[in-house]
Amino acid sequence: MLVTDEAEVEVSVAGDEPALPGPRDLRWSVAYGANADPERLRDKGLTAAGALLLPAVVVGWVTAFEQRRTGYGSVPLTLVPSPGMRRHTWVLGVPATVLEELDRTEGRAPGGAPSVLDPTAGSARYAPPGAYQLGHVGRVEVAGGWVLPDALAYLPGPATRVQVSGGSWRTWPESDQAAARAHLEAGGPSEQVPAVTAPVLGAWPETPLVRA
Repeated sequence: MLVTDEAEVEVSVAGDEPALPGPRDLRWSVAYGANADPERLRDKGLTAAGALLLPAVVVGWVTAFEQRRTGYGSVPLTLVPSPGMRRHTWVLGVPATVLEELDRTEGRAPGGAPSVLDPTAGSARYAPPGAYQLGHVGRVEVAGGWVLPDALAYLPGPATRVQVSGGSWRTWPESDQAAARAHLEAGGPSEQVPAVTAPVLGAWPETPLVRA
């Protein structure tokens, strides 16, 4: 049993080498907000085919609150650049068969184009079109002695604005929904984040875990 700052995860061991956690054909991305919540993953219909969450650490990024509500009523989080910051988070592994649905829940259509789904006409599971895009966020350390050398994450798309205060992203604890809603309802300031420097414009590439 490996203990991290936030959680425990069981990792099997074969000899001196830790066994790869989960099926080898999973596609991995940094998970935060709803994608790090097993209940929300079930709501999105992503767990039936098999999904795995592992504790991880991402450097140079933090989560901040957006200037909108989700279909579930909460204020969503997004990942924004913050040089030097080291954040405990998760990585999500899903089979390739559900990548299209995962993209749709994030407002990203296959191939990287904005989703054509109207979230008001269907399920609350879908983000507004253009809410997120897939991009590279660099090396991510994963529990059990693994890394993603150049991890993927859902980053703010052209339709996303992020709450700010005093020129800084609003990065309260994720549980502080009350403050995030108050900022939103009061018309607090928001900004567009810098453009994603390494977007994924086509299909998801393979994202294998490798030994650190």
